[in-house]
Amino acid sequence: MGSPLSRSSKARWVLGLISGGLGITLVMVASGASARGKTQNPPLLTCREVRNRVDIFFQNHYVFRSFDKELARRSYGKFFEALDPGKFYFLKSDLNRFIKYQDKIDEFVAKADCNFIDEIHNVFLTRVKERSAYADTLLNKPFQFNVAEEMSVGKQEWATDANQLDERWRKRIKFQVMTMKDPDGEPKARERLKRRYDQIRKSFDEMNSDEVNNLFVNAVSLSLDPHSTHLLPVEQEDFTIRMGNQLEGIGATLQEVDGYITVQALIAGGAAQRDGRLKAGDKIVAVDSGDGQGTVDLIDMELSKAVRLIRGKKGTRVVLQVLRNSDTGAAERVTIPITRDAVKIASAEAKSEAVELKGKKLGVVRLPSFYTDFNCRVRFLRECGGAALHVLRELKKMNDAKVEGVLLDLRNNGGGDLGESIQLTGLFIEEGPVVQTVDRRRSRRPLMDSDPAQQYAGPLVVLINKHSASASEIVSGALQDYRRAVVVGDSHTYGKATVQVVQEIPGTNGRQTNGALKITQQKFYRPSGKSNQEIGVQADIVIPSLLEASDVGEKENDYVLKNDAIHQSPGFRVTGRVDGYIAALAAASKDRISQSKEFAELKEKIEKSRKEKDRAALSLLEDAKSKAERIKNKEKEELELKEMRDENIVVRKSDIQMGEALNVLRDLVELSNQRGAAAGPQSSGSARP
Repeated sequence: MGSPLSRSSKARWVLGLISGGLGITLVMVASGASARGKTQNPPLLTCREVRNRVDIFFQNHYVFRSFDKELARRSYGKFFEALDPGKFYFLKSDLNRFIKYQDKIDEFVAKADCNFIDEIHNVFLTRVKERSAYADTLLNKPFQFNVAEEMSVGKQEWATDANQLDERWRKRIKFQVMTMKDPDGEPKARERLKRRYDQIRKSFDEMNSDEVNNLFVNAVSLSLDPHSTHLLPVEQEDFTIRMGNQLEGIGATLQEVDGYITVQALIAGGAAQRDGRLKAGDKIVAVDSGDGQGTVDLIDMELSKAVRLIRGKKGTRVVLQVLRNSDTGAAERVTIPITRDAVKIASAEAKSEAVELKGKKLGVVRLPSFYTDFNCRVRFLRECGGAALHVLRELKKMNDAKVEGVLLDLRNNGGGDLGESIQLTGLFIEEGPVVQTVDRRRSRRPLMDSDPAQQYAGPLVVLINKHSASASEIVSGALQDYRRAVVVGDSHTYGKATVQVVQEIPGTNGRQTNGALKITQQKFYRPSGKSNQEIGVQADIVIPSLLEASDVGEKENDYVLKNDAIHQSPGFRVTGRVDGYIAALAAASKDRISQSKEFAELKEKIEKSRKEKDRAALSLLEDAKSKAERIKNKEKEELELKEMRDENIVVRKSDIQMGEALNVLRDLVELSNQRGAAAGPQSSGSARP
């Protein structure tokens, strides 16, 4: 497939190296400028453009150079999964009907022939219509919850016939009603679910050719590896917002509730909060986005589409029509014009807190992602407001608070910008290689911390879990290699050791951009030469969480790149000495955990979750005990979510994993003090192979 690139496919490298992100996350915040509504004329992803973009993947991918028959077969399966990931619509006979195309997809794409995409999509729409009608039938009458039956939650195969699919849907909807009916009752739950399924059907019906072709291009990209992705312009914008940790818009977090676009929260310092008229709980029922379309009704609109209508550039005006409950209880309609502005997403920024623990003052720095300021970087400014600079800011606060040790919390941090991870590691070491990259030509390159300044040299613990990925693994792996920090938490991190480069397609026909491709172009290795790929960074001390019961990690994906190793980086030498403390720290931690009531309860939950996972089924029988347990768990989850939503809380009382990590840090401080600041058993000074 060596066809020349069209003008619209001559990509430019504008976003730089991305080492992170477990997928594209759609950020549901009213922000930024984007294309909206139906596909602009002419369509963006014509079949010829599909071919061109597939070409770009093969011209740049770390492993694959051409679209062969094996990749054609993979893409065939991935396209059905992209349309129907839960296997709730297609029948096995549908896949067999089109099996003749399986080995020809590469040929079709080379000829810019996308008829097979339309054929498969049309069958999918037929199945959606059938399933929607069946869902309506189920939701028109009450369910019986005193029947002993189970619902499969394991990996499912495609249904062999309509009867099997009917039963799958019946149990699925019954389970949803059972979990939603408290406290408002079953009729209300069935009504809400009916609206939800109507909205799903409507969103499928309204998919345009760009969106359908985008699913196919992503089916091809995911046949290469789990992290290569194609982005339509709106997805590119969401990705940039997440990576840049800032947005332009009204500054509100939105959610869909019973068909209404509801304001969940106002972002601190955003335009809506400063204006003061929009309130949490308001229902936005219509919007005039200021783009000439006039006022558009938002009731029962898909959340992502409503968000795109409310978005807009700094300085532009949007008019919201809002329903609000008045003091009398009656709903009043309010018109609120807001001038959009730039705002930082404070909840995703690095934060810190100093805590007292048994006479020791300890600091906790939480980093949710490795965000960066792209606009600042392209202007080549020295200090850009990204993750590393903000962690440095928090370390200075901890220094002012005179903490004796620091815990860096990287749990649930899916990664982000590669450069930020290098700079952040450099805050804790003097200088040296942080990570090694290997490109598609197998050329090896060490990426260095060249600043000899060590911003924090005291006792350091890094807290990880199975959702700590990519850039988080660069930092935790490097600090472990240097013996600079004790890594604690789940048994291992996610296991993603690949680097993606985001390649933008310049806009045409009035578009600012024609989207982007996120392509795996490198693998990364630790300074020691080890790889985190598939296996992750192994914790020095395991402090369990409920995630230990889950199969989470890179190795659970299809078509992952394999783990291997290279030589240690030139110039790498071990400079820390925490390895001499780990045995004593681990023994003390194990003793505390064995005597903890909270960890005993957690152990029971982990065992229960493992048994349920192995059984791969959920009971649909509701008795008084199971109902009371479900309500209790739901209330507890709501309390924990409320606590987690408070962005100023870094150390939560209910977080027993964090509590034990702080105990480990306190012990490390004690041992360091006993043997002299930053002293310990003499290290060999060389890296292990």
